[in-house]
Amino acid sequence: MTANQIVTAFCEAFEKGSIDDVMQYVDGDCEYHNIPLEPIRGAAAIRKTLEGFGQLLGSIRFEIRHQVASGDVVMNERVDHFTPPNGSPYGLPVTGVFEVRGGKIVAWRDYFDVGQFQKGTGIEL
Repeated sequence: MTANQIVTAFCEAFEKGSIDDVMQYVDGDCEYHNIPLEPIRGAAAIRKTLEGFGQLLGSIRFEIRHQVASGDVVMNERVDHFTPPNGSPYGLPVTGVFEVRGGKIVAWRDYFDVGQFQKGTGIEL
């Protein structure tokens, strides 16, 4: 698979709702950074973080609006749709930057408006 195909499959895996489906694309030493929060390092820590997001935000679906790739770097503009267990569905515009090596995502950075996230979800970061 190309880096572009790996990132597309990774984003689509969120809709399946299985953390195992998502994590199969993540390298063991991956760094996940929700800008401007602190980066998270390692697959185990990323899994734990994503499981926590799932508990808070319910189901997550990535709607990719645009995606470009140059070698091992993939960037997408997307809307992350959340369906919280006790709240209203919410969409958050996000720009993601991914680095892929050896068929796995080794770096994942998401850029979004924290204020917009807090207003839409009611969750303080």
